[in-house]
Amino acid sequence: MKRNKRVLAIWLAAALGISTLTGCAGGGNDSSGASDGNSAGETAETETTADTTETTETADAAQTESADAAAYDDTPYTFKVISENSPDDPTSDVYAIKLALDDYKKEHPNFDYEFEVVKKYDIASKIAILISSNDVPDLFTYEDGTSLDALIERDAIVNISEDFSRIGVELEDVVLPGAISSKHVLSNYEDIYSLPMQLTTNGVWYNKQMFAEHGWNVPTTWQEFQDLCVDIKEAGIQPLACNGADKWPITRWIMLYADRMEGENVHLDASQNKNGRSFRDPIFVEAATEAQKMFQNGYFGEGFNTVEASTQYQMFLTGQTAMMYSGSWLLATWTDPEVNTLGEENIGYFIPPGIEGSQVDMDRASKMDDLSCATALCLGKEKFETGKTHDFLRYLFTTLGDRQSEVGIMTPYVTTEELEYSPTQQIIVDQLQESLYPTLWFEAKMDSASTDVALENAQLLAEGTMTPEEYCERLASSVDESFLAE
Repeated sequence: MKRNKRVLAIWLAAALGISTLTGCAGGGNDSSGASDGNSAGETAETETTADTTETTETADAAQTESADAAAYDDTPYTFKVISENSPDDPTSDVYAIKLALDDYKKEHPNFDYEFEVVKKYDIASKIAILISSNDVPDLFTYEDGTSLDALIERDAIVNISEDFSRIGVELEDVVLPGAISSKHVLSNYEDIYSLPMQLTTNGVWYNKQMFAEHGWNVPTTWQEFQDLCVDIKEAGIQPLACNGADKWPITRWIMLYADRMEGENVHLDASQNKNGRSFRDPIFVEAATEAQKMFQNGYFGEGFNTVEASTQYQMFLTGQTAMMYSGSWLLATWTDPEVNTLGEENIGYFIPPGIEGSQVDMDRASKMDDLSCATALCLGKEKFETGKTHDFLRYLFTTLGDRQSEVGIMTPYVTTEELEYSPTQQIIVDQLQESLYPTLWFEAKMDSASTDVALENAQLLAEGTMTPEEYCERLASSVDESFLAE
């Protein structure tokens, strides 16, 4: 199936445009919120379907007007990048950036680059040190959401809303409208201070062949999902793979249950003590109890706290588990038949279903999704201000959409080539169109200290050495402290 740039922009704008209103709405079941979301999608479609020629002419004009500001500086320069992922891994979200760096370097011999890989949960401390030494890299990945506030307050990163056009191209000409809207939902400021890395949806991937052989059906209620896990375990197969070493896959189950009980914004409100919400609320204790029960019942096997993401994927693809919860960033891997030995035709996907008798009706729950633009891509302000990198940055962002698409990433950037989707990519395209009530991940609106509390204690909760009550109390206390500190 093929879609061109304009069509791709339409459905992404419609899907993500809703998140602006959803993320700002208070109640998870506000029917007026759904109506407003549809209007936002329609508006985005109307704007996006403007004449392609006119858009191209506008982009060309913008580049021409900014040519002086973004002219290539021929003096020797080393462009520095920090990322949690290896740039040499074709499945990495920075692989396309490395391809752009390599191609640009061929045409500009005085331009060079350095890539430093830093573990995800060490990047914040690494950047803090570099801020103190006035050596923030040109480009780096960072935890999106509230975690960025510390960098904004220290004036360490570029204000994308105000200054992106200085590279010689407008933001709207290279980033899809819905992705920009999503970044605004993530930001605690009127402006945005980071760019998206990729567009992701998160859900349960399952082995269709295994399901067919055992007569298992995709669950339509939370209880059916729990019963399915029991049936799979009784068949001698591990129900779910979990990369517990990364910690966030544990907290995600708390969020999934709480949101399906009381609405997709309940965890976001508790993260900010909004609308009378707190992680001490009974719903979060209940959700933490449910998550702990799933781990203690053996649905994720043994030693889950030491399982890395690569091991999780391998367990699923080799049939060691029937399911796994993960995101659509996997598509870059699964379109490669040498890696995906299970075969794309044998992989299915579903959103964790709703809970009967909850405040959230089953139809709405089936369309809830922690949709996001994943990791933030930040530009170091001090080096940006020199102007020496503007020419490369313009080259990078005007080609990034095509580069990401070529390696199988669901890109939030504008593409100029027709896109042909593989079977698993088509699954995600279809899912994005169904995600009418998107939300953000569990820690998205937490301050950095509370994020640490949520993640560091998640493993203790899962292994049963911390009670749900204690977990929720520690997290609520951390959120309280962050507001007192202000």
